[in-house]
Amino acid sequence: MAHLRKRHIEPLLQKMAKLSPLVGILGHRQVGKTTLLEKTCSTYVTFDDESTLRSALTDPKGFIASHRRTATAFDECQLAEKIFPALKERVRKDRRPGQFFLSGSVRFTSKELIRESLTGRLMTLDLLPMTLSELDRGELPTWLPRLLEVRRIDGTWVSQLTEREYQRRMKLLEHYKDCGGLPGVCFIRDARFRSDKVMSQLDTILGRDLHQIHATTLTLPELLRFVRELAKLDGAPLNHQALRRATGIAPPTQKKLIYALEAVFLLRRLPIEGERSDSAVLFEDQAEVLALSRGTLNSEQQWQGLIYRNLREQVLYRSGLAAELFQFRTRAGVVVPFAVRTPEGTLGVVPIRGPLTRKALGAAQSFQRKYMGGRVLIVTDQNESRVIDERTLLLSAAQVLFPE
Repeated sequence: MAHLRKRHIEPLLQKMAKLSPLVGILGHRQVGKTTLLEKTCSTYVTFDDESTLRSALTDPKGFIASHRRTATAFDECQLAEKIFPALKERVRKDRRPGQFFLSGSVRFTSKELIRESLTGRLMTLDLLPMTLSELDRGELPTWLPRLLEVRRIDGTWVSQLTEREYQRRMKLLEHYKDCGGLPGVCFIRDARFRSDKVMSQLDTILGRDLHQIHATTLTLPELLRFVRELAKLDGAPLNHQALRRATGIAPPTQKKLIYALEAVFLLRRLPIEGERSDSAVLFEDQAEVLALSRGTLNSEQQWQGLIYRNLREQVLYRSGLAAELFQFRTRAGVVVPFAVRTPEGTLGVVPIRGPLTRKALGAAQSFQRKYMGGRVLIVTDQNESRVIDERTLLLSAAQVLFPE
């Protein structure tokens, strides 16, 4: 099919299936979990089907016992919590790897029964929205892992795209800025239909999924207003008092809602380091945050969000690479919107529009003073590739978001 793409997570998923009897695939609604499960597994079962769900809830042990084949997929598992003690008993007796693939649109650790049943027995992966390299049918890029490992950046990192290839990739970037990476949304050409699809999906997430995590009494319009205010902050620190003034929701309730919104994969919080102790909020999908923010995001926010949502896969989908994402800020206003820490090193990412600026160089230097040995990647929309110094590299987004 024209809209099918190979997902960069597939090799990691196959590796986990050789190590654990239970493998979890978690992520945003319509992110592609079902397609991935149907491609990977020999048997596919969804709890969105009422008769299947009723059978699983009525006799969980019998339901699990009826599935003996390896590589059996259970989709939307958060709807059938009662099967998890039965799964726990099954894999206690039978440790064969790759028996069950469990998907969910709600993070399992946010649900007590699932968490208690599967601690130490389940390996999970987050399926992210599709990225530019996936949409372009390319391999998983390796720029970030290599930069984290290298001790000194030299001229071997510098290359130049042809003008034709640069323009082709920038056209894809512009498409992604508007359409994002959710398979059920990004292939819709008509902007109005695409926006309608996004908002319909949000109704399901806020009206059903979120209530599995936090039993709020807020109405759907009140929840949507709160999420819209969060979307305006995309990439910026949370300000609970400002959110209270805009929505009337008290900070303690805000924190519960944000926890629930993370658990249903609508957004993520990045811890802020430097001279601030706080969190920044970033939405999972580009098209979703644009639809929610109603045009209030400035071009810098949009560009930074696009780079973050496409670069993170390079470390999060890398087998054996324990990566921690964070943001760096100082009281003087220095911002490194996205940084990665691994055992190999620390890397800050500074996205910019246009030529290299003193502001970007200052952010790189401030980051490097804080993190000894840290490297900085400055990502521009220009067709430019340059070594600034042995710890700072300038690359075009048309390079770093695609395989080298």
